[in-house]
Parts: sequence; C-alpha cells; structure tokens
Amino acid sequence: MKRMLDMEDFPVGTRVKTPSGRIGTVIKHRGAESKLDHFQRLTVRLDEGGRHDLVTLQPHLLTKCPLETADATRIEE
Repeated sequence: MKRMLDMEDFPVGTRVKTPSGRIGTVIKHRGAESKLDHFQRLTVRLDEGGRHDLVTLQPHLLTKCPLETADATRIEE
C-alpha cells in the first residue's frame, strides 16, 4: 500500500507536477489555517507564468519531478 505524501516529502525548492500537468517549484509550506481547516498545503510557483503565477495545493495532489541532469538538457550537435 502506498503511503500518502506529506509536506516533509516536498522541501522548499522541490520540482513538482500539478494535477493539471503544469510544472513548478515549491516555495512555501502552509499548515492548517484554522481550527476547522486541518489540511497542510504547499505553495508552488509555476514555471511558465510570471512571478505571481502561484498555486496552493495539498501534498497528495503533487508528483515529484525527477532532477534534470545537464546532459539531458543539452542539445546534441
């Protein structure tokens, strides 16, 4: 059985994929906002947007992206 992911599984700076398929970077952890709100959330800055293109989601909705290596991003000549 797969365990549910938690905020600690996504440290600030982690590259993630949202449910809509957009890629971004975790920039902030947010705990429960009130007594009636028990959910942890992560704020993600999306790549293709401006500096204000942010989304806040629960950790179980995110997928970690593999680290890109310099060789994978280099174009072959």
